[in-house]
Amino acid sequence: MVKKQAKQLLVQALMDLLKEAPLDKIDVRDMTAKAQLSRQTFYYNFKNKQDMINWIFARNNEKAKLSFTKKYSLHDYFVASLKIIQQYRNFYTNVLLGKYYQRTIPGPFENGLINAVQDIEMHYASGRMNTEQWDSLLFFAFGAKGMVMQWLLGEMRLSPEEMTKVILANIPPQLKEYIDKYHK
Repeated sequence: MVKKQAKQLLVQALMDLLKEAPLDKIDVRDMTAKAQLSRQTFYYNFKNKQDMINWIFARNNEKAKLSFTKKYSLHDYFVASLKIIQQYRNFYTNVLLGKYYQRTIPGPFENGLINAVQDIEMHYASGRMNTEQWDSLLFFAFGAKGMVMQWLLGEMRLSPEEMTKVILANIPPQLKEYIDKYHK
């Protein structure tokens, strides 16, 4: 079996199992049985369950980034990221509430947002962010992550587009000025 197909089957098995049990109760044996693959196939594709989770985050972040790099638009990036999180809501909720990430989103918002702004910087800017702008970016990334957590857990009933507007309305002035200066 092609490695990419096996990965997809294992990921789908995890997604299906998450409908029945929390992530902490699912092990490699459960996933391989559901996918009708051997444990050896799992370990050929992933080091362990944590590696698989990280791969899913990275894959989803890359999907969102494809929409971003068309126009280097944070709006497009947030909408795409939130749609992915909404599509995989059960996965994200289980991972975030489990022992792995302790209520954080390491993919599309924390690291992904920082990388997106750095991509704007590399694509448009001739100079680097100053310390105040960088601190604003970190503050914004963690704040956006917190807002997404509330949205993901159902405490904010907004569409991905509406949630994007809320997040972007809260960009710190120093960061907004920097992004607007280089992204026209």
